[in-house]
Amino acid sequence: MKLFTVNNARKVSGCEENQLDLARWFRDERGDETVFLVREMSDLGDRADAEGFKVKRVFSDGLGRIKTPFAIAETIKDEQPDIISVNREHNIYATWIGIQLARPFLKETPLAVAVFHSPTGRRYPLLNKFDGVICTSEYTGESFFQNNQGLRERTKIIPYGTLLPLVDQDAKENDSRPKRIFKNLRSPLVGMIGDLWKNQSQLIDVANMLRSEHPELTFVVVGAGSDEIVAELKSKVVRLGLQDRFIITGRVERSKIPDLFFDLDISLSTYTHEGFGIVHIESLAAMTPLIAYNSGGIREIIRYGGGILVDGNTDEFAAAISELISDSCKRRTLGRKGRQVVEKYFTMEIMCRNHHEYYDNILKNKLRINK
Repeated sequence: MKLFTVNNARKVSGCEENQLDLARWFRDERGDETVFLVREMSDLGDRADAEGFKVKRVFSDGLGRIKTPFAIAETIKDEQPDIISVNREHNIYATWIGIQLARPFLKETPLAVAVFHSPTGRRYPLLNKFDGVICTSEYTGESFFQNNQGLRERTKIIPYGTLLPLVDQDAKENDSRPKRIFKNLRSPLVGMIGDLWKNQSQLIDVANMLRSEHPELTFVVVGAGSDEIVAELKSKVVRLGLQDRFIITGRVERSKIPDLFFDLDISLSTYTHEGFGIVHIESLAAMTPLIAYNSGGIREIIRYGGGILVDGNTDEFAAAISELISDSCKRRTLGRKGRQVVEKYFTMEIMCRNHHEYYDNILKNKLRINK
């Protein structure tokens, strides 16, 4: 099987990590080839190229966008893929035009699959011409079904998956454990990992609300964001006098994520529109319980256990943290359960196998129809 994965994002976030994970597994476990179709200046393209994958930089900015469908068509003619997986909504039309332009020059027309990672719910009339649709959560899928008639029947829900890190349970459950990343800090330590546009500002309000009740509690926020967002967050921390209680870091490389969650006693998410979120299953895999709002794709993780879903707003969120940070026994129980949840539902192997089986099945169905 030869797969095109199409994504014109500049940066690498959860969506792009997902595509790299799949490409590695397809290559190493099934011997299949993945070709990345990316923009000219692309971190995803650089990462894929460094890992030995073929990269085609077909997306341009400005007036160069006019050439994009032709560049895609040329790449399709040269590479003759079996399946084209479109992983950003903005690329649906350009990719579809590229397929049509290449069609007269192909022995077999590749199958087109749209993969939705975020619940934008936009209407795409061309989707009824695609051979398949994958959504990373039920929540993401539901956002599209209303505006795209007939989509539900052709959609497969395949959640993200993660590698299972080795966890020293005794060390993790020791509240006095030395930290691996935040070496100068001690428990209790709570935090949120993710790009800095996901309502992290509300965590500063939560920290302010808990400063008297839990003077020993430290909040950390890990993730990348624009200079403007970072400045706004830091300004709010200073304005509320929380410099010693609230730490904002930049992005941390993915290999360090298990150590980050080892350090945290609780992980948090104040974002209410999460499509799914790789970082949340990474938290559970590291035996770190999660507190999040009862909304979005996170519900599809925590419904199996491993965390607390909060109804309400800032007051209720703060109360949930206060209760769990005061109860070591409950934290340990949730941590153990969270690990079990990931082992059963959200491993890398499960995710990659489900994707491969889906692509394999639609290819077999195409061959059956052509006969």
